Amino acid sequence: MIKCLVEDVRARLRSGVTINSLGQCVEELVLNSIDAKATCVAIRVDLEAFKIQVVDNGSGMGREDLNAMGKRYFTSKCNSVGDLENLTFYGFRGEAVASIANMASVVEVSSKTSRTAKTFVKLFHNGQALEVCEAELSRPSGGTTVTVCNLFHQLPVRRKCMGPLLEFERVRQKVEAISLMHPSLSLSLRNDASCSMVLQLPKTRDVYSRFCQIYGLGRSQKLREINHKSGGFELSGYISIEGHYNKNMQFLYVNRRLVLKTRLHKLIDFLLRKESVICRAKSGPASRQPTSSPGRHRCGPELYGIFILNVTCAYSDYDVCLEPAKTLIEFQNWDVLLTCIEEGVKIFLKREHLFVEPCSEDIREFNEDNDFCLYNAPVQKPTLSDEKSIQDSFKKACDEIVDSYEMCNLQSKDVKR
Repeated sequence: MIKCLVEDVRARLRSGVTINSLGQCVEELVLNSIDAKATCVAIRVDLEAFKIQVVDNGSGMGREDLNAMGKRYFTSKCNSVGDLENLTFYGFRGEAVASIANMASVVEVSSKTSRTAKTFVKLFHNGQALEVCEAELSRPSGGTTVTVCNLFHQLPVRRKCMGPLLEFERVRQKVEAISLMHPSLSLSLRNDASCSMVLQLPKTRDVYSRFCQIYGLGRSQKLREINHKSGGFELSGYISIEGHYNKNMQFLYVNRRLVLKTRLHKLIDFLLRKESVICRAKSGPASRQPTSSPGRHRCGPELYGIFILNVTCAYSDYDVCLEPAKTLIEFQNWDVLLTCIEEGVKIFLKREHLFVEPCSEDIREFNEDNDFCLYNAPVQKPTLSDEKSIQDSFKKACDEIVDSYEMCNLQSKDVKR
């Protein structure tokens, strides 16, 4: 007999998908702080205890807002269907805090607005909200503190799959990715398990300075600015003139929201690896010459591009509601966007004298492996040998048809006899 799932089962299933890792939990809380106009965010993570704390100096919440906070589909950021076409906030579904509360044994939220002297606290125990009460210790200034204890305590298999070192590295990468698009935000990340401060990023003036804070002066000096507009899209940011041994320094955003594993990543990766000298192994001075052969085989380790790129466009041009983390994206018109990206990157490469013509085999492989093609890829004209091969194949096919027809006639005559 088909029955409706009870509410606590529905909540756990939904929450386990919405919040699937510690990194995503941290990301959702930090983005909530940014939506609350915070200028300073401090993050503490203890992977041994599966504990997270995020402290901000944002607008804070009073008693009434705290009462509503944590109820699924309650939000201050979206009031109508029309608001979905102008998503100026990171969060808008009213699911993050409710899902975190369902995935943790205890969640404590304390908050204070700048208009009141009182600090209020709300507790969640195994997903159940307790009454909002006044805090014994008042915050010195406005803002919110969220403390998450014993995350994923009901999911032992998921916990077992989370290695402390790798999971903390993922948290750090998410915080760095957020910080690059918000250089005016002061951020810190502390590992409470090892009692060490992992990141300390004071507010700075721009993306370039933030990249320098994270990766050092040497790498930042290799960055070159890019800016291109076409078809209602604007591509802006920085591309490095040197490659890196992995893709950890590839950051792509749409309206300052980080996106992952899109067609844009594949296109930019191809352009930087196959149509530039950026990712060519440095075997000597001649290797940097644009006139060198664009052959497929190179000595040395494979390199990847370094970039921090932001695509600015109308919010109605795309959809980020394909999965809970909102890092996958679909555009209404991919062709126009891909053309803008390809034009912009090629103009950049030619300006910096880094462009090389890709070989036809690379272009053919790229077009075959992806569900889109390079928009200005040269059409490969058939050679004389190709034309002769086609003619021979056509003649052979015609001969086979004739032979088949004659054999059919002979068989029909035998039947008549």
